[in-house]
Amino acid sequence: SLDSETGIYEISYSKQNYDSFIINGQALYSSTTLPNVTLSIHSTLLLVPSVHNTIQSAIDFSVDGDTILVDTGTYIENINFNGKGILIASNYLTTQDTMIISQTIIDGNQNGSVVTFENGEDSTSVLYGFTITNGYASYGGGIACTSNSSPILNYLKITGNIGFWQGGGIYCEISAPYILNSIISDNST
Repeated sequence: SLDSETGIYEISYSKQNYDSFIINGQALYSSTTLPNVTLSIHSTLLLVPSVHNTIQSAIDFSVDGDTILVDTGTYIENINFNGKGILIASNYLTTQDTMIISQTIIDGNQNGSVVTFENGEDSTSVLYGFTITNGYASYGGGIACTSNSSPILNYLKITGNIGFWQGGGIYCEISAPYILNSIISDNST
């Protein structure tokens, strides 16, 4: 029961650990009955591409603490962690087969940094088990870390990227990422 004026409203249903649901442009009158809504439990494991078509769409859907597991293949996109404390991993995470790193490729299509951390990400933001390639940006063709971002970069192959001014493979400005078990080669400025 809600005492409100007649008008158009945005209605949001939410519950902790459940996916939210929003109704835009709902007309409310003095005797409006709202539709029944069933909220789904939020999965902490987001699968690409079987559930989410792109890595970025999974990031956008994710919340802190989620794991995005990416199947082998080439993903032509540029991704931004958007400040989220999430793990984005290839199937190397579950198999420990090093061939998967070369078979799970994020290709920036020469359309900016392939991976961007620019919102103060910390060690809860993890990129794990990918080949990062074909990035082209002024700073950080492969990976750009700015604005006090210090993610964990683990089991990566960063190759074939161009940082026009600086940082062909990785560019860091006021940032300190943890780079572990990674190969950074054949990038240029």
